[in-house]
Amino acid sequence: MIKYEFPLNERIRRLIRLEHLFSRTQSAVLSSQKYTEYIIFERIFELMQTASRSDLKVDLLQESQRQIVKIKGKTKTKLNQNILIKLKKIKINLEKARIHPGFFFGDDKFLQEIKSRNDTPYGITSVDFPEFQFWLQNQPSQIKKDYITKKLMPFYPIKDAISTILGLIRSNTEISSVIAETGVYQKKLNPHLKLDLITLMINKSLKSIPNISSNKYAISIQFKNAKTHCNTEKDIKFKIGLASL
Repeated sequence: MIKYEFPLNERIRRLIRLEHLFSRTQSAVLSSQKYTEYIIFERIFELMQTASRSDLKVDLLQESQRQIVKIKGKTKTKLNQNILIKLKKIKINLEKARIHPGFFFGDDKFLQEIKSRNDTPYGITSVDFPEFQFWLQNQPSQIKKDYITKKLMPFYPIKDAISTILGLIRSNTEISSVIAETGVYQKKLNPHLKLDLITLMINKSLKSIPNISSNKYAISIQFKNAKTHCNTEKDIKFKIGLASL
């Protein structure tokens, strides 16, 4: 099955984009492939630009508090109690987090120089930058890993908050099996109920790509053939999930 997620507002879209960015960063940190260090620095600068925004931290704090109040109003099951403990910890860590907005380098001239190289058309290379070449080839792997970890550490409270909030949305998803007759599916919505995320799960063998449009009244999905990119005319069986915080 191929899983597609379609955010229904810019707020959730931003969280999912940041989730993907953190995931790519983690993959780069764990990778042992050549040029991994170059990629990691690119990811650090992307996080500085996006995850350091003060409005993001405020939004995550407010959402964490809202979910804490919401969970307190539910039945005191073990699952709900664990979620409550996790949310409280996330809120405390967010409050303690000291993330400088934008590209803040402090007294780290090495990182500042890498950023200036990253802004060139060729990106980060070792050409005309012997300090970086020395760092790549002379520093022990653990020293380099510790340096990268230190630069990423301020963003961990943001990462954990995003992961938890999106996890709550996904856990609230109501899945149903449906059919798009001749490749078209439409579903009416209750305009008084706010939705945040639509999830589609489609069998890989169908080789069909969904194009989705929505408003507060309805969802419309048109399937296209993955090879021809033309609208398909065959019935498509798939699963759809609607979720909100």
